[in-house]
Amino acid sequence: MIISQAQVLAELPLGLNPLLFLAQLVNFGILYYILNRFAFPALRKTLDERTATIREGIANAEEAKQSLNKANQQAQGIIQQAQQRGQQIIADATTNGERLRVQYENEAKARAVEVAEQNRRRMAQEEAQARNALRQQVADLAISAAGRVVGESLDGPRQRRLVDEFIAEVE
Repeated sequence: MIISQAQVLAELPLGLNPLLFLAQLVNFGILYYILNRFAFPALRKTLDERTATIREGIANAEEAKQSLNKANQQAQGIIQQAQQRGQQIIADATTNGERLRVQYENEAKARAVEVAEQNRRRMAQEEAQARNALRQQVADLAISAAGRVVGESLDGPRQRRLVDEFIAEVE
């Protein structure tokens, strides 16, 4: 009698064939042993390496992020210091420029006063020279007029003395 598989399955509880189940269980055990012995360790090693690489990459990324934040803070500090230094340089330059302007202005005023004083002295000198020349001319004219009025001729030094006395009295 030949029993068909459908009949065997119908006779067993839950439709399981114990021999077939046992054979599949043995096959699974052998396959699991081979995979566990040769394939799974290599897979676990590869997965562990990848996990370690990923963790290291995450740690490096976090470190890089912290370093970047620190570098940004330092850069901001440097920029702020540079701005402050630039403002200080501008303030110093402005102060120095104002000081130099006042100094040059004072020097120019002093020079103008000096030039004006020199011009006054020169004008006074020229005025004195002009007065002396005018005195000479007036003296010569007075001597000439006196000689004609008196009708006699006085000698040069005596005439000069008389004219100088006359001019001194007039002044």
